[in-house]
Amino acid sequence: MTKDDQPLSILVIEDNPGDFMLIDDFLLEKFSAIKVIHEETFESAIAELKSFENIDIILLDLILPDMKGEQLVEKVQEHSGNIPIIILTGYSDIGLARKILSKGVSDFLIKDEINPEIIYKAIIYALERKNYITKLNTSKKIYRDLFDFSPQPMWIFDPSTLHFLNVNKAAINKYGYTLEEFKNMTIKDIRPKNHMEFLEKSLEERKTRDPDTYAGVFFHALKSGETICVEIYSNDIEYEGRTVRLVLASDITEKQEYVSTIETQNKKLRDIAWTQSHVVRAPLSRLLGVINLLDLEPNDSEEVPFLLEQIKVSGKELDKIIQDIVAETRSMDIKTLKR
Repeated sequence: MTKDDQPLSILVIEDNPGDFMLIDDFLLEKFSAIKVIHEETFESAIAELKSFENIDIILLDLILPDMKGEQLVEKVQEHSGNIPIIILTGYSDIGLARKILSKGVSDFLIKDEINPEIIYKAIIYALERKNYITKLNTSKKIYRDLFDFSPQPMWIFDPSTLHFLNVNKAAINKYGYTLEEFKNMTIKDIRPKNHMEFLEKSLEERKTRDPDTYAGVFFHALKSGETICVEIYSNDIEYEGRTVRLVLASDITEKQEYVSTIETQNKKLRDIAWTQSHVVRAPLSRLLGVINLLDLEPNDSEEVPFLLEQIKVSGKELDKIIQDIVAETRSMDIKTLKR
């Protein structure tokens, strides 16, 4: 029969020598590279846990000379960290088993019913469960860190009540409320009063269409009373056993002001171009007309001085128009720099 060759250190806390010998035989039958540590009392087991750092699993008798029952389990857990615990007992009390399992132990085995296969499976399942929980907790920590330390404000709210459930540090810094204040607020409390109808319409639309990441551009009110423009990205996630909404908000107030400035300037430029093209055309047309007349007049004609004077007048008028256009354009550049 092939034995499991993974190296394990197993602490067996059992005061009955006969029961320990049986358990030890079962373990040696299924594992080829294990170290079995035996302790008979709660006190000696705790001392072993403090001195030996590489215990992989604990097999715990439920009744010891110096402690027993639920209290024994709780005390061992206080010193065992995340080491899986498998209970070995002679009592087949279902109520007791449920209480013990609810405390987070890996399994509850009846001594009279165990054999090498049962104890082997219990140990393997307990180790696999520990690995899974460790990975799950690591994954949760990564996502929690991404939420907590995101430079952009983020929050989680309940779609049914609109109450904030959690917010990150960036949201606290940006909006000015404490975490406790946020948790006593709804998402309506960070909206300007005259935007409630728009908010409700947006929430209704998300119920009737397929939810997507991008929610839109909205106005939010800070605790200081300042109003900012934000771009919202949101999605449904599972949080503490229910479906909630995760929101990321990017402040685009400066961006929107910049775009608005550019759009205003573009309109001004179009207006300048249209207006000045008509204003410029008048003196330019006169100038071209006078030049044509000069071409037709002889050099000694009495009309030549008059025509030359008209050229000067039209030229000065044209120069003034061009100067006005340049001045207005420069004033737009200065306003842009100030913004």
